[in-house]
Amino acid sequence: MDLALLEDFLELARELNFSRAAGNRNMTQPAFSRRIKNLETAFQTPLIHRTTRQVTLTPAGKAFQPRAEAIVRMLSDARLEALEAAGLAQRNLNLAATHALSYTFVPRWLMQVGTPAEIGALNMVSDTYRQCLRLMQNGGASFFICHKGLAGNQELPGKQFLCHPIASDCLAPLCAPDAEGLPLWELGSESRDVPFIAYAGASGLHAILEAHWAENARPGIKPTMNSVLASTNLEMAKEGQGVAYLPLSLARSDIEHGSLTRAGGEEFDVPVQVVIYRPHSRMSPHCEAFWKKVVGRADG
Repeated sequence: MDLALLEDFLELARELNFSRAAGNRNMTQPAFSRRIKNLETAFQTPLIHRTTRQVTLTPAGKAFQPRAEAIVRMLSDARLEALEAAGLAQRNLNLAATHALSYTFVPRWLMQVGTPAEIGALNMVSDTYRQCLRLMQNGGASFFICHKGLAGNQELPGKQFLCHPIASDCLAPLCAPDAEGLPLWELGSESRDVPFIAYAGASGLHAILEAHWAENARPGIKPTMNSVLASTNLEMAKEGQGVAYLPLSLARSDIEHGSLTRAGGEEFDVPVQVVIYRPHSRMSPHCEAFWKKVVGRADG
């Protein structure tokens, strides 16, 4: 079976939208639809239920999705093992990281984990949480660094991926100060409709905040704009557009320089972890040595 058909199906399973999935796979929607139909013909059962309003997975599609993810990942790992056996494997680290962490946290963290010689050739992709997930599921990255909330489920299944915490962080409500250095807006028991610079659905921080507020009181905020990038929300907050929940690891410098200030006390903070994912399956000796250093440092 053509591996690309499995990748097409997984893209559709994630997007649940033929047009977006086809665009992500760089093909027209009719061509993409035909490929999905070919896959269903091969399996002799519908995998997708499509109506004029929505696209969903059939019970067969839901059962097949984790298997397809595992197959795609295993083939990627098998290729690396073959290169290693042939003596062609290189000391590469393919690392994916969300934008919120790739600019400030990851470079500093990597220097603490090992020297450039120990890390080897680093191929780091900085993208949205959703795109980084795709890379891990399709075998395009060996490691993935992101924020993880204390509430809610992780999207990478534990049977296929290992997750290890490497740092603590916090999403804090921040905004620009006024002429006297006081916050332009302040959250509190009486606050209502404070302009909120939100995260779009493709951002992992959006899911973290929503999961936290599902279990805790939501502050009196009103979304006025959104972005998938924490760095964009940070700049909008600095320009006085509203309150943004920003990782302190990203915003600390702006707080110290006075261009951002807290819009509420620590009771409004959302604690998070910075975690790193890897596949359960064995990786190259270089990647395994890197993981051993990461775990040893985090547990030390």
